[in-house]
Amino acid sequence: MDENRVNFVFATGELQLFEEAVQNLLNILEQHKVVLSDIELKTLPRVADGTLPFVEKSASYCVSHPQFKPDYVNANELSADVEGYKLSSRLLTRVAEVYRILEHISILSGSEAYSASLSYYRNVKSQAKDNRPGAKLVYEDLQQRFQGQGRKSAAK
Repeated sequence: MDENRVNFVFATGELQLFEEAVQNLLNILEQHKVVLSDIELKTLPRVADGTLPFVEKSASYCVSHPQFKPDYVNANELSADVEGYKLSSRLLTRVAEVYRILEHISILSGSEAYSASLSYYRNVKSQAKDNRPGAKLVYEDLQQRFQGQGRKSAAK
């Protein structure tokens, strides 16, 4: 079997610190929280690396050349939105680092656990075929996970 590459266990107090840190982040963000509908998520125009310079220049021109600004565009709000986008994007990048670390830990931990479980299952299946005491009971219990899977026999 492959080496065990991950053993994700927090030291005493680390889980509580982690949960408190996440709760602190949620508390800080609560006053700024917005909820978008599925339709908004699909249809709102998005800023990306290619469009950010355009948005920044437009915001700057709204201030330096206000005679071209439509009446319904507020230059101060536009500038605040640009800064809000840049700040939230920077924070998203940092949180994404945490997410990726946890995602990789989760994937590898689950993979190792599933692989070891399959090895155990195959071994207990072999032991059940050899009529080892207690093996059949364990095998039949574990076998339920695989019911309905496998080769389908051709209808005759």
